[in-house]
Amino acid sequence: MARRRRYGLGVLLLVFIIGVLVGALAIYASVQYRLISVGGTVSSVELTFVYSSEKQGWIEEAESGFEKWFESTFFIDVKCNFIPMGSKESVMQIVNEELHPVAWSPASSIWVPLLNEKWKSSHGSFLVGEGDVKPLVISPVVLATWNNSFYQQHPFKGIRDLREIALTDPDGGAGDLKYGHTNPHLSNSGACIVLLEFAVAAGKDPDKLTLFDVANPQVQAWVKPLEDEAVQYGKSTGFFGDWAVEGGPKAISVFAVYENVVIEKSKEAKQVWGDSLIAVYPEEGVILSDHPFCILNAPWVTPLQRFAAEKLYEYLMRPEVQNEAQKYGFRPANPSVPLDTNIFNPENGVNATLPRVLPPPPGYVLEAVVSAWDAVRNQGVK
Repeated sequence: MARRRRYGLGVLLLVFIIGVLVGALAIYASVQYRLISVGGTVSSVELTFVYSSEKQGWIEEAESGFEKWFESTFFIDVKCNFIPMGSKESVMQIVNEELHPVAWSPASSIWVPLLNEKWKSSHGSFLVGEGDVKPLVISPVVLATWNNSFYQQHPFKGIRDLREIALTDPDGGAGDLKYGHTNPHLSNSGACIVLLEFAVAAGKDPDKLTLFDVANPQVQAWVKPLEDEAVQYGKSTGFFGDWAVEGGPKAISVFAVYENVVIEKSKEAKQVWGDSLIAVYPEEGVILSDHPFCILNAPWVTPLQRFAAEKLYEYLMRPEVQNEAQKYGFRPANPSVPLDTNIFNPENGVNATLPRVLPPPPGYVLEAVVSAWDAVRNQGVK
């Protein structure tokens, strides 16, 4: 009886092993089938992925895990060429064909229409299909401020309130309000907050802005008092977080950054200055840095590279990988992954819930807003 039982268990084990082998062979065969059109079987694939530098820590941590998983699952070595780069810079390098990525992830979807419009003007088609834009992680652009040193005296709720403070405050940071954001020509967060300034000035959501609105002298005149309070325009969003901790409330009082910067710097600032940084989510709505993952419909992308990029997206959306992103202050884009309230809470200067999310404008409107900023910026600040 015992011998028959052992025999039965042995048969079941053998069937299981055969099933695993058949499954592995099926995966191998399906992948190799994709390669017939590109010259037969290959042993490796090169995957170039250009992404915004804000998520560099998370992507670098995930890269090695993806390589091991891809190679063990599909029996093909993947050579990852992952390049961190500013969103606008990446747009221009792709359009000029200085870069040939398979996949691209700017900081925000606001850059996708711009890339498509520029590519279509020279190549006759869109580079990113509508269904190919999928968020990886989420981080809204917020107005960071010092809780005790500024917010308790000036409890502003958004751009309109901040402008009202600016109207009664000496220009150039001589009063309580010392404003700052990154240069919108160079940085996504700067482009997002300037876009919000112009949208509020025009009384419209960003997706309803027109070229006439942006060029309207009354709209620009509305924005200028707030920009006159700027004490710094930087190249890097993270710079403002570092600067706030180093310089304290007297260096800058309100600045536009990503939510994850507030999470990273709030407690550190309190240790140094006895005052914490908090995020104010503009009541007019927030512009999300949704870090879209886009596989390019470019002539240099092969079927196997597209397949590898699809698998990279699937890997980055895994719950355990999305949870790692939360440790860097990013909200998960995978709806099945709960928000970690141990990270996203008032103790870290942020809120778990978000106000209304604003849709992006056409690419040509975004370009116009960035160009119009040159006319309203504080000319005495770099």
